[in-house]
Amino acid sequence: MAAFASYDCANCGKTFRAHTAGNAAANAYCSPQCESDGKEL
Repeated sequence: MAAFASYDCANCGKTFRAHTAGNAAANAYCSPQCESDGKEL
């Protein structure tokens, strides 16, 4: 079974669930929009 964990978004602070080996877990952003905003792109 896949391993999912809860993370807090580095930009908006929202708690989200992601696969532990996924990009969202590594980058700590809940969405592409939050990643863009967080990196000021």
